[in-house]
Amino acid sequence: MSLLSVEDIQKLNAACSALSEEDKIRHVGVINELGRLVAGGFKKGATPLLSEDRIRMLYMQMQLDFNMRRELDDVLGPIDYIASRRTKQLIISVPIGKNLVLISADPDTDDKKIIKRAEELFDEITISTV
Repeated sequence: MSLLSVEDIQKLNAACSALSEEDKIRHVGVINELGRLVAGGFKKGATPLLSEDRIRMLYMQMQLDFNMRRELDDVLGPIDYIASRRTKQLIISVPIGKNLVLISADPDTDDKKIIKRAEELFDEITISTV
């Protein structure tokens, strides 16, 4: 497991904050390869739909799902993003190294616009290996 430096976390937090400014986004966070939140979180004023325990479980589930899907990278190519639209929530995960940017938004949000903005913000960030 690679650890993030304080500088990396600051860069990731800044990108999460910038993406959170988009309308209808409720949460932008970076989860590590163990499924733990390392940067970002809920937008100020946003009320989570899940309890803290279920949110932690969701983080781990998203990382596990991503890792399982990577098993086909050699045949299908690497994952650009994973999007899931539910009745009450749009959930998008975008890989950044071994970490995932996890975004949740209102279900009527334009997912392509959010993904494009996330890629612009997070592709600029170079993660150092500690």
